[in-house]
Amino acid sequence: MAHKFRFRTTDTIGVADAESDHAFLEACFVDTGELDLLSDCADHRRIVLGRTGAGKTALLNKLQERVGTAISIRPESLALAYISNSTILQFVDSLGVSLDIFFKLLWRHVFTVEVIKAHFHLDSPDAKDGLVEWLRGVFSDKKRQHEKALAYLERWGSKFWEQTDYRIEELTTKLESDLKASITAEIPATKINLSGGQSLSQEEKAKVVERAKYVVNQVQIQELSYVLELLDSILEDPKRRYYIVIDRLDENWVEEGLRYLLIRALIETVKDFCKVRHAKIIIALRYDLIDRVIRLSRGPGFQEEKYESLYLDLGWTREQLIQLLDKRIERMVRQSYTGQPVTHKDLLPKSVDKQPAIDYVLDRTLMRPRDVILFFNACVRQARDNPVVTVAMLKDAEGEYSRQRLRSLADEWIADYPDLLTLVDVLKNQPARFMVQDITDEQCVNLAIRLLDSNKRATGELAEELAEVLREIENDPTHTTAFRNWLVAVFYRVGMVGLKLESFEAITWSTTGRRSISAAEIMPSTRIAVHPCFWRSIGTNPRSGD
Repeated sequence: MAHKFRFRTTDTIGVADAESDHAFLEACFVDTGELDLLSDCADHRRIVLGRTGAGKTALLNKLQERVGTAISIRPESLALAYISNSTILQFVDSLGVSLDIFFKLLWRHVFTVEVIKAHFHLDSPDAKDGLVEWLRGVFSDKKRQHEKALAYLERWGSKFWEQTDYRIEELTTKLESDLKASITAEIPATKINLSGGQSLSQEEKAKVVERAKYVVNQVQIQELSYVLELLDSILEDPKRRYYIVIDRLDENWVEEGLRYLLIRALIETVKDFCKVRHAKIIIALRYDLIDRVIRLSRGPGFQEEKYESLYLDLGWTREQLIQLLDKRIERMVRQSYTGQPVTHKDLLPKSVDKQPAIDYVLDRTLMRPRDVILFFNACVRQARDNPVVTVAMLKDAEGEYSRQRLRSLADEWIADYPDLLTLVDVLKNQPARFMVQDITDEQCVNLAIRLLDSNKRATGELAEELAEVLREIENDPTHTTAFRNWLVAVFYRVGMVGLKLESFEAITWSTTGRRSISAAEIMPSTRIAVHPCFWRSIGTNPRSGD
């Protein structure tokens, strides 16, 4: 094969975005067992968790191909911006009135309609008209919950079957109308504005909040519970199962603050939907997004451990990533050059820096498919017009890849750490391994000075943490411990470093172990290991340190 094959500038083993990688995903998908778990409606795991590039979208796409009865809902198609543009909803939210019940109503309503429409093939007005009457005949047992569920469907009539964005607007309009009618009994309509309750007296605020809470709490969530029970009775055939799949929740489909509230309500709805035995809602979330949702939208009574049984953590072994790489290499080479099997062993050098080349490559990934694909593609670009990748080519590719991964990491974590690329300066030109105390006071003070101005524009809990440690340095430049520990905790969380907290422990990484470590656990003697993925981009000397 080697005397015929030469890398071309157009060769790749796929692209980073799963939605644009259909050809390779179709032929090179590696099933690591998650498909069986997700397609099993009795299995509670239905929230797919992973970092950027871990394969969440690829897994959901493959699930939809396998089951054939999947309903894909794109968040941007839900017209939820209508809610964020609602003056009266913003007004009551600014007064501290929780809209969580209403958001759960929206999700339940949407999911129930989508499943019923799919089950009964409601694609024409005639099919819709007689459905409620037919259901009333089938469920003539007069169970209270069935009667209330049918009444709910009947009340909405033909509007119940409209497109999803119309139904959301209809439900929101009704809540707006009810809120306005109730609130204007206490204050003039002119005081309902985006500035919140600034013009209201304390007495007016109390009365408005009381009325708004009453209206919100009267939404028909209980009746929708009955609808879920009715839905479970309708879907009695275990061979006819339905899946609702939602991806891309990390994108800007609605205003950021509202997005976190809606995702929290979605998580609770996913749990509630477990009551429907032959239907399953499956959503994909990044780790950083679910952490942010829990941190920023946590309300009274919300306990994350109640939802952990729903989580399906995506993780990859070295063997699985090698299998994925070899499948993609074989497809790239076979489609143009040869029918013979080709693997990484045929194209990569035998060793790099005294270790097998494949180990060298995998050590410089965060153990995600996207990293492997992008690293090898960088090798392909360096090896154009050549039959194999040499050590020199691989090293050149590593430089390009490392810089790309650092930029990608900054993009991934920009919501929590907008200054991440600035923070990284304290890691530049450090040894591959060093102790926390090796980050000097001077480095901390210089970095703190650079962050002070930018932090004035930041908001949120993490910005407050940063402001607190910066104030300590501002008051006394010799007090850098809290800031230093905060920095190391950030680097650990995003995956740039691993930590050895105790001398008898192994190095821990957030990508394969605990997702976060608190600053309080970090000591001056804690050992830091910079991840090889970033060595080239930040000037780490791999031969220095212990």
